Amino acid sequence: MINLFDLFLPPFVDSPRVKPREMLYVAHETPPWPTVVVTGLQHALVAMMLVVYLVIAGTDIGLSAGALRGFVTLGILIMGLSTLLNGLTTRVSAGHLLVIIPGTMTMMVFIPVAKTLGLGAAAAGVFIAGIVVFLLGRFLPRLRVLFPPEVTGVLLLLLGMSLLPGGVRRCTGLLEGGVAPIQMDHVLIAVAALVTITSVAVWASGRLRVLGLGIGAAAGCLVAALTGHFGAGQLAAVAGQPLFSLPVGDYPLPTLVWVPGAIIPLVFCIIIGAVDEMGCGVVIDRMNNDQWQRPDMPMLGRLLSGIGICISLSGLAGTLTTGCSSANLGLAHATGVAARRVAVATGLLLIMAAFLPRLAMFIIMLPAAVVGAIMVYTATYMMVAGAELVVVRLLNGRRRATVGFGLAAGLAVMLVPELTAAVPLDLKPLLGSGLIVGVSMAMVLNLVFRIGVSKSGALQLGGTNPAEQAARFLENCGADWGARRHVITRAGLVAGEALEALTAAGLIKGAARLTARFDENHLALMLEYPGRAWQSVEARPVDWDAVFEKGSGAELDDAMKIVSSNLICKLADRVESGEKNGRGRLRLVFDH
Repeated sequence: MINLFDLFLPPFVDSPRVKPREMLYVAHETPPWPTVVVTGLQHALVAMMLVVYLVIAGTDIGLSAGALRGFVTLGILIMGLSTLLNGLTTRVSAGHLLVIIPGTMTMMVFIPVAKTLGLGAAAAGVFIAGIVVFLLGRFLPRLRVLFPPEVTGVLLLLLGMSLLPGGVRRCTGLLEGGVAPIQMDHVLIAVAALVTITSVAVWASGRLRVLGLGIGAAAGCLVAALTGHFGAGQLAAVAGQPLFSLPVGDYPLPTLVWVPGAIIPLVFCIIIGAVDEMGCGVVIDRMNNDQWQRPDMPMLGRLLSGIGICISLSGLAGTLTTGCSSANLGLAHATGVAARRVAVATGLLLIMAAFLPRLAMFIIMLPAAVVGAIMVYTATYMMVAGAELVVVRLLNGRRRATVGFGLAAGLAVMLVPELTAAVPLDLKPLLGSGLIVGVSMAMVLNLVFRIGVSKSGALQLGGTNPAEQAARFLENCGADWGARRHVITRAGLVAGEALEALTAAGLIKGAARLTARFDENHLALMLEYPGRAWQSVEARPVDWDAVFEKGSGAELDDAMKIVSSNLICKLADRVESGEKNGRGRLRLVFDH
């Protein structure tokens, strides 16, 4: 009898993996305790630098100093609990070194919802969104087709644009509406921080690069101290905090208020953010396995279930949502340590930090211009990341319209606020948000434009250049499917090489037929032709000097067969050949 509980929440099973050469310790291994502690400290430091997003959210929703400290420390506590959970081997744990940070993707929805409908409504929306993500943990990996890169790209582009106004105001000292003149001391502080962050990101080594935000903030604080904007007063406020305190502090936990206008946009945005969490899960899984071939779906399901629990905790605490940190993924790769025990150590360190109010107060007291510089840097990073997501896939008219109209709808709401001036208050977070309107438009268009697009195609090859026909056919199909450019290019090269190899070996006796089938995980090609099956040649190095010295056509033909076979077998992820009723078949599969 099938255990329904095991079916919905399967027990933790460690996937088989081969340790990559560049990694010192992978997920299941046990590093020495000094390595665990030192590496955990590094990860906790990187995560603490990103706590500034909690400060931004709390400040923008109008929390006072004491309440803001509680808002921040509760957020740090949930970061620690979430990171700790990921390092365990439970039914709702990824079992990987995935450090959790404030969710920047939902910050620009959380803030307007809290300001418009109240913190209780925003907290309720986050709580419900966590439950939805938990329930979808078993199914969301299979629903990625609803959130293709062009939709996520529009989200990141609009999110970056939403961050810019607040960042620029903090950098320049301008009030909303531009009443006050630009304050050059603010500009100087922001430039120092922004130039330092960018310099570290561009020229520093891998380990130092992940500390860029902290180094930039330190440079900005130094300039702020020299200009009188950061000094004894701020340090006295930090010293005035108790050494130890409960994370709640003076923050009154909100009473959950169920408002559809708050729940819908937050659920919507957090579900899209969960797709990004799956991407982080895939990255850490590949980092731990030298023979990685496809996503570990059970692990991704556990990751999303755990993320859902932690998002609901954020809702109950009335603080910002959480998400996986790509900066910490970079640190894991740079150090070569990805053991899950480091996640446990990092989580415990973050939990300890939540009980040290002076740390939270120090981050709160950072000069506004430094915070603005971090917001501007984050905005530029998100916009570039969004553009990369859009162009990494092949585009056709349908996909260009999806991206173009999605951006146009979102920017129209942002740039022409009169459009939504008469919107009822309960609908303001939905229709008054350029981010929600733009991404909703992109999602709707994506679903509409999928109508009539087949996930398979076939072409009868003929004429003098079948390899070129195959490449052009795959490019056209790839644009309809939104496939990755490099996968389609590789498939075209392999198909062309296979046709030439079949012809050179005399195995093909007529026109071939090429069939292509695509899903989000694989591209499968089938070459069918009258003739005999293709056989791969044993891979071995070719002594080209000996081949050219002998000058024999047979030697050259043998060498070219080896090269051709190696290209086909190396560029395709799986190769299968066979023969039936006088017709040969060559199946080529490419992971996507």
